[in-house]
Amino acid sequence: MIARLRTWLARPRVRMLVTIVVIVIGLAVAAVYGIRSVQSFRQLRYIQQQGLDRGTASVDAIRPWMTVRFVAVAYAVPEEYLFNALDVPYNQRNTNSTLRDIEKIYQIDSSLTDSRSEAVERLKKGITEYRANPVTTGLHDVRLWMSIRYIANSSGVPESFIFQQLGIPQEGNDTKPLGLLSDEQHYPGGPRAFEQAVQRALDAHQGQ
Repeated sequence: MIARLRTWLARPRVRMLVTIVVIVIGLAVAAVYGIRSVQSFRQLRYIQQQGLDRGTASVDAIRPWMTVRFVAVAYAVPEEYLFNALDVPYNQRNTNSTLRDIEKIYQIDSSLTDSRSEAVERLKKGITEYRANPVTTGLHDVRLWMSIRYIANSSGVPESFIFQQLGIPQEGNDTKPLGLLSDEQHYPGGPRAFEQAVQRALDAHQGQ
């Protein structure tokens, strides 16, 4: 079998055909990576031109190819807040997903132009609203879109302490938004009362 294959490959026409195929594959690979390199270069230029790397960009600079993590860093807005604005379930959040990917996965209307989309419009609105009422440094302001893990990381208060004060189990609940967690736990007084209870837990830790 191997001997026959070697004999077949030794034929001039076959060797020429193989050479052509290899060249075509090489050109195709080079074209793919070349296109990606051009796209990366253009995106980098766009980032610099719009001031996205300096934190001075307008919300109109957001584009579908950006990831949630990039937008969060560029506009100094928590990732969890952005995911909440996009209505992405807490247990399906991928910070490296582009806005275009999120539109496809969650069937968000993407019928607008390449520079605009429904996901982009939601983030523009969300960032504008967040800037009008931002979370203060040190996290003295608890919001329903936050999770206990986010609150713990932002305030320095251990997750276990917060859950102990709330009287609810920690396992499986640390990354859920407070609004969802309140509903699941049927917390007396509803989400707002739960929000206030989390704030009391933070105050209790600070008073120790």
